[in-house]
Amino acid sequence: MSPSPVFPAQDPDYAFAMDATPTTTVRINKFNGTNFHTWKFKMQMVLEERELWEVTSGEVKLEHCTTTADQATFKRKSRKALAIICLAMEDSQLPLVRSAKDAHDAWSRLEGHFEKKSLANKLFLRRRFFTTMMDEGDDVLEKRLGRLMAKCKVIDLGP
Repeated sequence: MSPSPVFPAQDPDYAFAMDATPTTTVRINKFNGTNFHTWKFKMQMVLEERELWEVTSGEVKLEHCTTTADQATFKRKSRKALAIICLAMEDSQLPLVRSAKDAHDAWSRLEGHFEKKSLANKLFLRRRFFTTMMDEGDDVLEKRLGRLMAKCKVIDLGP
């Protein structure tokens, strides 16, 4: 049940196909600059499943590796994770990570670019969240709830 990268010519928007069961396939869209939080979570799951998350997240660093074998394993895992991250991105997003020295560097660059965590930005988004109102004639509550949930995710208020 090991996932493998899939880049079918007829469907270039998908980066990975993973068999969850013998009859179902989970697909992860290539990151195109939108919906970073969803892509990030799915990529974290791919990296976790392949036992590469520790080097990507920075939980394990090269300095923590004391033996030559551990250092070689760390470097191999980091290169593999970097390749997975880059191959799961559309060409338009690659300049953000092109010069990254390792998987952790690439991941940090993406988080820094797409997750604006400054206090001013959080306050701005919080204000937008609490002042969101339904438009006149807008009878689709699901649409509004979806927007509110997206804003919650951005400012870490909810699921």
